[in-house]
Amino acid sequence: MRRSTAPAAVSVLSSPFPFHLTPVRRALRSAFAIGGLCLAPGMAWADAPADTAPADVVAIADANGAGEGASLQSVTVTAQKREESAQKVPSAITVLGGKELLDTGIGRSASEILNYVPNASAGTQQHGRPRWWIRGVGAGQQQIDFPNPVGFYLDDVYISNSSATGFPLFDLDRVEVLRGPQGTLWGKNTTGGAINVISRKPSFKSSGYAKFDYSSYDTKLAEGAIGGALVDEVLAGRLSFHTEQQGEGRFHNQFTGERDGKLKDSAIRGQLKALIGRDLTANLNLHYRDYTTKGATTTVASYGANGVYRNGYVPSTNPDDVSTNAPADSDVKQGGAQLNLEYALGELTLTSITGYENFRNEATGDSDNTPLEVGRSRSKASSRQVSQELRLTSPQNGTVSWVAGLFYFNEKIDSDSAGARLPNGTVPALAGSTQPVGYNRTVYQHKARSAAIFGSTTVNFSEQLLSTFGLRWTTETKDLELQRVQAASNTVTFGDASNWWNTVKGGNYTAAAVANNNFTSNPSTTWNALTYDVTPEYRFSRTLRGYLKYAHGIKSGGYNTSATDVRALNTVKPETLNSFEAGIKSEWLDGRLNFNANVFHYDYKNVQVNITGVYNGDPTQSVNYLQNVRKAHVNGAEFEIEAQPTDNLHINANVGLLRTEFDDFAIQNNGGDRSGNEFVRSPHVTALLAADYRYPLGNGAQLVLSGDVRYTSKQYYYVDPQSASRDLLNQGGFALANARLSYVLPGGKQRITAYANNLVDKVYRNHTLTSFVPGAVNGDTVIIGQGRTVGASYTVQF
Repeated sequence: MRRSTAPAAVSVLSSPFPFHLTPVRRALRSAFAIGGLCLAPGMAWADAPADTAPADVVAIADANGAGEGASLQSVTVTAQKREESAQKVPSAITVLGGKELLDTGIGRSASEILNYVPNASAGTQQHGRPRWWIRGVGAGQQQIDFPNPVGFYLDDVYISNSSATGFPLFDLDRVEVLRGPQGTLWGKNTTGGAINVISRKPSFKSSGYAKFDYSSYDTKLAEGAIGGALVDEVLAGRLSFHTEQQGEGRFHNQFTGERDGKLKDSAIRGQLKALIGRDLTANLNLHYRDYTTKGATTTVASYGANGVYRNGYVPSTNPDDVSTNAPADSDVKQGGAQLNLEYALGELTLTSITGYENFRNEATGDSDNTPLEVGRSRSKASSRQVSQELRLTSPQNGTVSWVAGLFYFNEKIDSDSAGARLPNGTVPALAGSTQPVGYNRTVYQHKARSAAIFGSTTVNFSEQLLSTFGLRWTTETKDLELQRVQAASNTVTFGDASNWWNTVKGGNYTAAAVANNNFTSNPSTTWNALTYDVTPEYRFSRTLRGYLKYAHGIKSGGYNTSATDVRALNTVKPETLNSFEAGIKSEWLDGRLNFNANVFHYDYKNVQVNITGVYNGDPTQSVNYLQNVRKAHVNGAEFEIEAQPTDNLHINANVGLLRTEFDDFAIQNNGGDRSGNEFVRSPHVTALLAADYRYPLGNGAQLVLSGDVRYTSKQYYYVDPQSASRDLLNQGGFALANARLSYVLPGGKQRITAYANNLVDKVYRNHTLTSFVPGAVNGDTVIIGQGRTVGASYTVQF
């Protein structure tokens, strides 16, 4: 994959310091010189030719991507809210180009992009909610109103609902992944990093593409785009679409005999770009998604504690087998609108970004993931958000350049979820497996309002020394109206088993109150936060630069709306993260090699974690709840290389090293000290090697052989427990390999590709679920990752 993996951006608000800078300049020169010699021994940066960075060279000469003296392509990013080369932005960033995403088939699931980022992952079940994790920072809680600390942006619009961040990737200009706190310019809850998905914008030149793909499990995909001038030099448009249908489910349901895991995922995006006068440009973006799944996708269930199965049920060891008796379907509708205005005010640029997003989901599930009638679930949820950002930007050609702005965000979430055990004989189930009839329901409305003022200033103290200073003040208020009811065992009746969740509305909810499980809560909380960063940078030469970065980030607090016990309905404090990072970015061999590296340390306080376990020592109560961990830390390093050794060979590699630890971790309510445990989804080592080789066939045709392999060392899926006896909650080290062979027709506009993903059919745990009560009904459940898939595609560009 041809992309830049440069260190990225931070920005800041200030004016030049009024003190003598010579001692500071000398200290920074010494620090960066030592760091550069340690990280890149033997590279004679002092004698490097002037301005040979990829940002300043023309990329590959011919239409097929290879030519005499080919250099790495320049990549333009907007990580600092202005266009600039990725290699010239200080701080860690990975950029994936839209054409490369199209050629390699990445984008069916948004989480696939983090497979190419060191120290990052996003395990996704089918195309649903990604679990974003960067450098050990992420959110394990699944509730719709608990934002991830990795901020996700669609065309610069922040998406709060994590379930809405799985929008398919198609017809893109690029994806930028920023690592580390981005509390200034991207400031909304971005203690872990930020992901900005940037669609291809309309232009007055006609262009488009079409792609057709067929792969395992009767999976059919089609996508494309067409755009161009509607009124010359006044109005341009672009229409893009993506549709995927898996006609044969991956999983065989042993209980029903049907194929489970079928899906349909369709999305469309329309854009209009208007030039209004000489100074005003407007871009309107309308998009919509319809995503449905049918059948269970959870492949292994350990029914009971520590792998002890109940009622004689033993799950299959085949990763493509499931066995459930309750419906497991979902239906997601997602739409939105964005209006981006840019107005030239002399040398300044005023930008307005208005966003609206609407998300709805209805789902049913088999809570125990077995053919036993132990539990089933039904949920209906919606979120609506409105955001507005105003930004004023100065030109970059002066001694001081700056960005300043205002941000407003408003979100409303409605959720209605229920769970039940139906009477024996009402539905198919294994003989004698029915537990006591039960019912519970949680209904809530959650509102969030946030406003911020921010600024960023870059000061050029000299041609070699510059620094960026950033500051953001944020206020956020959250209101919750929640009600939960639960029936005592065998005290509820169901008039219609196919519509059991309407028990309360139907008037046949007759149970007496269950202690601690019937409650109402109406909290309202306001948090104020100041986030900031400082990034000095020293240019040893035009091809070697070093930076130091200090960033203070905050993620807002929240409520445990998934509480099944009033004692678990706590309010978690905001978490704070102080990041210290040092890195280099460099270009070598006349633009054929990029080498970037960094080391970092995080001081992490009030870490928000999800706990599943017994409550107040009561062995009959298993409760999910949120809590803060007082103190934790992270140490890590990242090394990235992109190389064009020959005109036809392109290589990309990276290594991420990570150590995470909770320093002061006392389990609330049921006691216990878990200090020393590691973070979730934080392997010590991640490594990627990707390459493509282009073999000319004459007349402009090519064969392109490409592939990648990614290694991930052992990781935990829960902060507690992390013992060897609960091995189903962990995943040992493993590697996944993908391979592709493409024939590029003369002219470079058409491509036929055959591919195999997960080439060796590695079986691995993509995620796990637990309900840990010793000797109780539910136990550990495992979701197996996607096995080997093979397919072929045809792409034409015009």
